[in-house]
Amino acid sequence: MRPRLRTAAALAAAIALTASDRLAYGQEASTPGEFDYYVLSLSWSPSFCEAAAERGRDRVPRQQCGARPYSFVVHGLWPQFEHGFPESCQNPPPRLSRDIVSSMLDLMPARRLVYHEWDTHRTCSGLPQRAYFELVRKARATVTIPAEFADV
Repeated sequence: MRPRLRTAAALAAAIALTASDRLAYGQEASTPGEFDYYVLSLSWSPSFCEAAAERGRDRVPRQQCGARPYSFVVHGLWPQFEHGFPESCQNPPPRLSRDIVSSMLDLMPARRLVYHEWDTHRTCSGLPQRAYFELVRKARATVTIPAEFADV
């Protein structure tokens, strides 16, 4: 085999391995409801607000970084595979009810965050809107924040 042809064949094999690895590790969209477990992701709000302020006043989410202090906020409830994760399993995602968004602002204090989590992660859960956000609420209720971190 000529060197140039051998290089092309090796490159094609490497590309094929990379694509199959991405699929095996869940980096491509998958079927809603098909995953191994959930991860509840919490964010430390004071650090987030400080970083947002450093990026500029127009980047600070008023809901989260306003008068009411938050400690840990729910960043999301993410379907996961043993290796990797599915995301954006329905494109475009189903429309999210504004009532549900409003009901989540005590745990996820930015509307944009609620919408992002809906679009990116809920679409892979396979659950209806209310069931997904009820599960978010139940998962958060199981976490006990140490007293020194509960109040900012």
